[in-house]
Amino acid sequence: MSSALEQLAETGGGSVDDLIHRSQPEINRWIAQWEGIFPPGVLECRGIAEGLGWSWEKYATALCHHRLSGDLPQCTLVGRRDEGRPLFGKTDDIGLHQLGLNVMEISRPDVGHAHLHFHFGGTPWTVAGANAAGLMMGMTGIPGPMRDEDGLFSLMGLHTVLPACASVDEAISHLDPLPLNAYGFSLMLADRGGDFALVEKTGAGMTVIRADDKPLVHTNHILDDVFAAQNPQQSEPILSNGQRRYDTAKKRAADGVSVDSILADRSPQGAICQQGEAGLHTDFALLFDAVNDRLSLWAGYPGVVAPEIIDVGALLG
Repeated sequence: MSSALEQLAETGGGSVDDLIHRSQPEINRWIAQWEGIFPPGVLECRGIAEGLGWSWEKYATALCHHRLSGDLPQCTLVGRRDEGRPLFGKTDDIGLHQLGLNVMEISRPDVGHAHLHFHFGGTPWTVAGANAAGLMMGMTGIPGPMRDEDGLFSLMGLHTVLPACASVDEAISHLDPLPLNAYGFSLMLADRGGDFALVEKTGAGMTVIRADDKPLVHTNHILDDVFAAQNPQQSEPILSNGQRRYDTAKKRAADGVSVDSILADRSPQGAICQQGEAGLHTDFALLFDAVNDRLSLWAGYPGVVAPEIIDVGALLG
């Protein structure tokens, strides 16, 4: 998070202290808008700031660096049914200077489901995870409207899902009315009962895609044409990069290539495992098997590092 502040300050031509000072009015407004929807999330952020030994103003500025810079999450999702059970995979693609800064955290809230979740260190931004009730999820970023009203940044919205929801249907019902005021996400969901769905969600609304007889694939552009027209277009070079990844993943999945092999794909026309394309690098990848309560985690480039198998049921008790 310190490096994010330093980069933002350098871009603005001043010091970190200058950045913090000039950004406070809009950051205070954004935090108040989050707090209007999800007070526990802001309380958690204050606890993280205290644990880091940072002032609230410094932490809040770092927390909002995505919105200040436009540097937002770009990943690939691909899934299908294998002998009836849903299997899906996710890459998490970030900048070279950010590699190794994602963490897996286990949370056991006083109210809600115990869960493990993956997020950027020092933030509550949930990008993937699983809970003790058998729900698993993984996201990628899509463009959405920026609105000056009460609502959540997309990754804060995702932070609310795993404690609250036990199934795909519950997650869809939870997300539908949840107001977002910045950016958006596509979210692949599966549960222990074998349900499987893909959600596209922004401040403009939500779509749900179910395709039990064919693979589901998503990168960083909205698939539903009507919904896409209600949202901003993805920016370059992420738009072209994401379209190439989408084409690769869709073709490989249609050809019957396994999900884990797709995550490691290095096709020159659209590599799934990013190693510098459009400035992106795959920091980690996951294979989700909700029916069997199991995750496979590649803590680095899939296909280069060996996966670690996580028994979610045993870990969360």
